[in-house]
Amino acid sequence: MKVRIKSLDGKWVNYETTGACSFDFRCLNEEIFEPGDFKIVETGLVVEIPMWFVLMTSPRSSTYKKHWLIQVNSVWIIDNDYCGDNDTIKFPYYNLSGKKQVLEAGTRIGQWTFVKIERWEFELVETMWNKDRGWFGTTGVK
Repeated sequence: MKVRIKSLDGKWVNYETTGACSFDFRCLNEEIFEPGDFKIVETGLVVEIPMWFVLMTSPRSSTYKKHWLIQVNSVWIIDNDYCGDNDTIKFPYYNLSGKKQVLEAGTRIGQWTFVKIERWEFELVETMWNKDRGWFGTTGVK
């Protein structure tokens, strides 16, 4: 499977270790977060995702550990048709700390994994085949 990548800074993308299942995204520019700031961080990468795959992005644990930044919606789903020249991957981060945080250009800020998907046909029904289970915590007390 080939994956086409357009990089605004011309840098290659690679696995960081032989056991890594995800690639890391890096911020394209230096980003300064004041306390309580919300910003969209640009990676400068456009990824052409193969058909029947989805690109799932998630924050790196070190982004929070080192910079007190959390990704606002945790996981992003990128469809395979989001790959025009200006469809760059971005990460929404919020500064939880009480002090200024600086991400230097090139800081690893997120990771991405390809997941194979299937398309399904839907059937609209008036009732479901199973009995009601209830809501959270209905499978037991322990």
